[in-house]
Amino acid sequence: MRNFTFLAVVVPLLSLRLACVPVLVPAQTGEHIGNILVLTGASCAEDLDEQEIEKFSHFLSHPLPINLYGRSRLVSSGLLSQYQAASLEDYRSRHGDVLSFQELALIEGFSEEYVAALRPFVSLESHAPPGRIGKTDRGTSHDALVRGTVKGEATGYGLKYKLSGGHLPDISLAARSYYDDKEKFPPSSWSANICFHGRRILSRAVIGDYNLRLGQGLSLWSGMSLGGFSSSSSFSRRPAGLSPSWSWSGIGSHRGAAAELSAGRFTLLPFLSFPGTGDRIMPGASLGWGGRNGQAGVSGWWTGKRGKVSGDFRWNHRGADMFGEVACDLASGAVAAVAGSSIVFGEGWRVSGVARYYPAAFDPAFSGGVRSWTKTTDELGAALGIERYGLQLTADLGVKDSDRSRRQVKVFAKIPFQLGPNHVLSLRFNERYRPYEAYLVYRTGLRADLDWSSAGISARYGESDSSAWKARLRLEGLLCKSLSGLGYLEIGRKTGNLGAYLRGTLFIVDNWDDRIYSYERDAPGNFSVPAYYGRGIAISAVCGRKFRPWKRKTLKLYLRVSDVSYPLMENPKPSVREARLQAVLAI
Repeated sequence: MRNFTFLAVVVPLLSLRLACVPVLVPAQTGEHIGNILVLTGASCAEDLDEQEIEKFSHFLSHPLPINLYGRSRLVSSGLLSQYQAASLEDYRSRHGDVLSFQELALIEGFSEEYVAALRPFVSLESHAPPGRIGKTDRGTSHDALVRGTVKGEATGYGLKYKLSGGHLPDISLAARSYYDDKEKFPPSSWSANICFHGRRILSRAVIGDYNLRLGQGLSLWSGMSLGGFSSSSSFSRRPAGLSPSWSWSGIGSHRGAAAELSAGRFTLLPFLSFPGTGDRIMPGASLGWGGRNGQAGVSGWWTGKRGKVSGDFRWNHRGADMFGEVACDLASGAVAAVAGSSIVFGEGWRVSGVARYYPAAFDPAFSGGVRSWTKTTDELGAALGIERYGLQLTADLGVKDSDRSRRQVKVFAKIPFQLGPNHVLSLRFNERYRPYEAYLVYRTGLRADLDWSSAGISARYGESDSSAWKARLRLEGLLCKSLSGLGYLEIGRKTGNLGAYLRGTLFIVDNWDDRIYSYERDAPGNFSVPAYYGRGIAISAVCGRKFRPWKRKTLKLYLRVSDVSYPLMENPKPSVREARLQAVLAI
């Protein structure tokens, strides 16, 4: 009761305090999961993490203005690669601002499929006449969000604020409490930073929480790192350099000070971090060179106990992409390496391959290289993939460096079928083979998703953004320790002001090793991927409604209720009932 009283008093006061600034509300990322999968290279929503969902939620509400920002800001956003940003900058210098998405798809480094996935997260805002370049900065803006949540007798809250644009430094703050926190204040998870943007030598400087994504992740990489291979985007890393961290999940970011200095085609990135992992202080730097078709860099850091130095490169030309990095662990002397390529041929076909060598003595701290096991250490492997218009086929072989008898083979296939203008059937197959396991040698999964949308849906480009009725039928089977299965039917309606979905799930999973993860829709800022185990039925409903009770003010209400029961078990487990209510005020 005391915690509920705290929320009832503090949340309205914070809302009134922020009423003097314009507030923008995060959009529902569940509508654009397919777009996010294309941009990240993930094979399914279950491969994503909370911080990645937060990033894309932000861009849904605040699209990246690709005509107004320079190369540095475009790259640090994480939506465009350095090659794409350089290609876009070169195109704008010769032809002026990009005024349509059809025009964007014609620029080297982009494609129709990629632009279709990118479209909800960017804007073509321009302040220049056709054929000319507009100014590269936006006006000052204030973004804020206040959230209060209730789950049974437990409560939680969240707060975000950001000042950006103009000639002022960017200021970001995010804080959140969790349901199981005994004390709600101070918040158990928070981040804050101030970011200065320059126009000449100083590109940006950040004090507070920030992310470092360099090279192919062998030396420094904070944020999401995929554990498997699917599309060509998953075979390599997309380095974003230095970027402020505006996440209330507080996962993996650095806390300290960093700056990005540019001189011609060279960039110097010195940083000082206080990692809080037993290492008191972590100084380091990165020096990079970037051209029209390629980039190269060296980086290193040291904590007094451990450190790394590395060199990386990337080269792009006419659909061919080559990349690699070599890193040395200064404490052990172990050298790790990763190299690969991705080549387009024929009509839309792309072949990708990557090889990796991570010795057992290589410290995985602060790393995030491509891998199929758990971390960037103790692994040798190679992967090969082919894709075309949504079709994906990949195979990966991995071996433990510390014990060469421990081998793993993973095969993944995704095949979409366009059954009609409103129907798409997607089949997924994955196999994991570990001969050294005692009883979990094989892990075979098969999944079928049938999607329907009254506004139309494409196996190549995804769903339409128009208002529509929607439905999805999923059937999923898994054979590992035993045979498990899950199926659900979800129906819903999406309009400009309303989104409502109802899902019914049936699952039979007798062993914990055979658990099945399934992404579920939730309110913005929440990422729900429950693990289904046991024999039961789950019913959930999610509804979001937008109101405009006052001029220039928007109120969004989200409600999620669910019930998980186990009537099919001989000894049924207790049912789990949950209700979440979220209100967001935009001013």
